[in-house]
Amino acid sequence: MGQAAVNALRILLEDHDHIVQEISGQNDFGEDLYVTFTDDRHLTSDTIKVQVKGGSSWRRGDGYAVPVDQHGGTWADGNIPVYCVVHDPDTRQLHWANATQQLRRSGPLTPPRFIGVSPNAVLNDSTVPFFVAQARRYVGRYRGRQAVLTHLSEMSGVEFDSTDHVLHFVNGFDEDLIFWKRPRDALATLLMSAHGWEPYLVSLESLLRSEMTPPEGGDGDGSDPGSQWGGPDL
Repeated sequence: MGQAAVNALRILLEDHDHIVQEISGQNDFGEDLYVTFTDDRHLTSDTIKVQVKGGSSWRRGDGYAVPVDQHGGTWADGNIPVYCVVHDPDTRQLHWANATQQLRRSGPLTPPRFIGVSPNAVLNDSTVPFFVAQARRYVGRYRGRQAVLTHLSEMSGVEFDSTDHVLHFVNGFDEDLIFWKRPRDALATLLMSAHGWEPYLVSLESLLRSEMTPPEGGDGDGSDPGSQWGGPDL
């Protein structure tokens, strides 16, 4: 059943002109295929790895599940994203899920034991273009500037767009600060690791002491230990 599932996925993707390389079954590294995508019959640099499962034993009440086992680290932290595909022998349908994305979202402290595969995520002739577009977009998250934005997104839990202004700093207490501003927004957002990444709206004036009225009893130079200037807050 496993080989039949691999064959079904390989034939489907090759019918759409994508390059599929099968990994020897003697090497159980948690992946069965390398898939390199093409665009209008031209080879791209976008590649994913796929773990393929076949049989009714992977079926669950709300879809399908692929065990992570010892592969959690390589699936989550490798430089090539890993997808899971399940072939249901009863319906003869392929279903897919982005394993790397699920593992990164859950984080290392609460790693899932299974990759959930939705019954609605069907992979067939009509849905291959959507699958390829999603996978190529996800691969692109780990290149150049987008790789930095992806890392900051995963760290803070905020999705940054490629057109956003995003600046990252580490202060003297080894705390992460991210300043984030969308191009047309009047205010920016400050995200701080020390505050659980809770968003704070900020303006230039709100960050400059010279633009603020010093608190009563303080002269604004930080000499008064009881003033807000000498405190631990922003």
